[in-house]
Amino acid sequence: MAADLPKPSSDPHPDPAAPAPARGCRLPLATVGILVALGLNLALCLRLRLRRGGHDLAFVGLSHLNLLLLFLSLRRFERAPPGSAARGRAMLAVWLLTATLTAAFTWKIGALMPLAFAVAAWVMAAATVLGGFCMLFLLHGDK
Repeated sequence: MAADLPKPSSDPHPDPAAPAPARGCRLPLATVGILVALGLNLALCLRLRLRRGGHDLAFVGLSHLNLLLLFLSLRRFERAPPGSAARGRAMLAVWLLTATLTAAFTWKIGALMPLAFAVAAWVMAAATVLGGFCMLFLLHGDK
């Protein structure tokens, strides 16, 4: 009778909330590809900006740094166990970094637009940031 019971390791429906087994420091191939593409993009942007007089080097550098920190925060969020304080901190970091990136890009494009379009861009950016906050912290909860 005991031989008929399936072994726990052969469970066809594993618990989705269970943390993933530790794999060491190996990064998935997609993550490595994204980081390499981000580095190449930064190098090309800096080269182009230096060739055109070096304007906005701080914006290019900070936006790429922001993206790198965003990817790292997303990785921390995915690896943290559900309900942990580390997961909550990572979620806050993701929201703050996306809000900062949204504000930076809106600031840059708002300077190029007529006033009415710039106001519309800022309203859309604010709606995006507030909507992201509501989705992550108010509606999502700790799911």
